[in-house]
Amino acid sequence: MAAVACAAALLLWPSACAEAPTVEEPIAVASPAWMAAGVDGAVRTRLEQLLGSAQAAPGSAEMRGRLAMAYEVNGFADSALATYLQAASLDAGEFRWPYFAALLLAKRGDLDAAVERIDAALAIDDGYIPAWLWRGEWRREQGRLDEAKTAYRRAQALDAGSPAAAGLAQIALREGEPALAAELLERVNAELRHPHLHRMLGRAYQALGRAEDARIAYARGRSATPLRWRDPLAAGKSEYIAGFPNQLVHAQKRLQSGEVEEAIVMLLPWRAEHGEDAALLSTLAGAYLLDGQREAALDVLREGLRLHPDDHHFHFQLAVWHRDGGDTRRAKEHLERSLAINAAQPRAHEELAALLLREERHAEALDSFDAAIAHGAPNAAELLRTSGVVAGARGDWPAAIDRFKRATERDPSFTLAFVQLARALAESGRTDEAETALDWADRLGTHMRETAAARRIVAAREALVGDENEEQG
Repeated sequence: MAAVACAAALLLWPSACAEAPTVEEPIAVASPAWMAAGVDGAVRTRLEQLLGSAQAAPGSAEMRGRLAMAYEVNGFADSALATYLQAASLDAGEFRWPYFAALLLAKRGDLDAAVERIDAALAIDDGYIPAWLWRGEWRREQGRLDEAKTAYRRAQALDAGSPAAAGLAQIALREGEPALAAELLERVNAELRHPHLHRMLGRAYQALGRAEDARIAYARGRSATPLRWRDPLAAGKSEYIAGFPNQLVHAQKRLQSGEVEEAIVMLLPWRAEHGEDAALLSTLAGAYLLDGQREAALDVLREGLRLHPDDHHFHFQLAVWHRDGGDTRRAKEHLERSLAINAAQPRAHEELAALLLREERHAEALDSFDAAIAHGAPNAAELLRTSGVVAGARGDWPAAIDRFKRATERDPSFTLAFVQLARALAESGRTDEAETALDWADRLGTHMRETAAARRIVAAREALVGDENEEQG
């Protein structure tokens, strides 16, 4: 009967009876591994479902690949790698499986094996930009610079933009060609002002002896954010994240990336099962606030505060809710309650300072700005500049100068801080120092209108001082 069926199938599909590839049984994570990893029950259920599907269709590369993706995103990298290799052996024409295996091998530090796998993927599809960028990065890390250049240039030809240029610039720096590196980086910085690119530009300028330009570039590159590129295929693995803790973390990452609607969709199904979890409620409320769904946000915040009356997150978020609705009194009450529970919240101190400024309570606002800075506000330079403006409005020019100077010391690329420092210095009669501050602002090359206006003010102040000196003489 099997022979007859095969003969009939050949009439419709000539390859139907070709010998199917053979591969080992799908890999099952052993019970001790579940126990050791403390795996959430929902994760285990999801992985067992996918394992069952792979076992039911042992010749399906797609089922094997789905199992591998689930293993990877839920923390079982070794099982994921072996399963990706199984999937690749079942379907030699599918790009994803050798590509994902390459990424996992690179994470383990086995770059030669990673390149071997990514080459297998590129043999299937040589038009996927992220694969060339990874190949360039890995070969550059290994010191195989000619191969790295070839990969980056191929990515450039496919319109990779800044990441490929940055890779070539890193190679130029390594080969002692800082002028070429600076040229490449200056070109891409026009389209992508990224901290990593600024740091590299600082290195290039330093090697060229351009010390002041290097100082500016290093200041602009203070953030530790790595330069990465969009990878739609890798992003698709997030579909296989299972279990409440993993999904919550992923939703929070999506919020940070601005994917608000997607985060809400991920969070809502968990509310029925984990409706008392403070992190879930706070994250969902934050997502609703960002999405402009005020009533939905208020509903979640009230529930959160009922269940967790001493959780500072809910008081802070309610303060934001009232502030956006124009009720500054209630906003201030919740901020003060939030800070009474946890004083180490720079954002809450900053919000309180803004509300105090509205009430013209300048001295208290300055204290709140200082508290935000003392508790590690990431935007400390901006807070120093703003508080310097407040001090200047009160006529306290020494305090204003001190705050503006501290802002420029924290961020030598902060043009407006230099401009306002110049104006404060001019008001104090220190016009030479004001001119020096404006020269630096000119070098930064931004806010040219504000810089020019400050120069006119400084010039007028110089002329006034000159007239006063003549009269006294």
